[in-house]
Amino acid sequence: MEEMVLPSEFATLERVDEIMLRCSHLAGLDEQTSNEVAMAVIEAVTNAVIHGNRLDKDKQVKLSCRWGPGEITISVQDEGEGFDLSCAHDPTDAEHCMDCSGRGIFIMRATMDEVEFEMSRDKGTTVKMTKCHSGTPEGGDGGI
Repeated sequence: MEEMVLPSEFATLERVDEIMLRCSHLAGLDEQTSNEVAMAVIEAVTNAVIHGNRLDKDKQVKLSCRWGPGEITISVQDEGEGFDLSCAHDPTDAEHCMDCSGRGIFIMRATMDEVEFEMSRDKGTTVKMTKCHSGTPEGGDGGI
């Protein structure tokens, strides 16, 4: 397990990419799956920095990563006030497809196997995501 506290700034994202690729490698995930994990986590951290912590340098983003053979679970927590998940727009909707932002949650859900949100005015928003190995075990059905 790896845990870290990151500042609410964009420079954090390059470090997040490196950390996620390393943790995914330790979990035994292939290159494509590792890149999907990194992309989803970068989206979650970007949302935490911009929307949760509102670029407040006095607030931090907590990132934790657990892995086992063929599986990785990541948690990203900000210090914001949470948000109403039902207000997130579908970026594939014609009304929103040209919007400059609003694709983060869609990308997380499209690339990860599980995505859960916990919102709290006191503890901010926590996004928990899990990804399993994309390969099919011998005789398996695509699961682990």
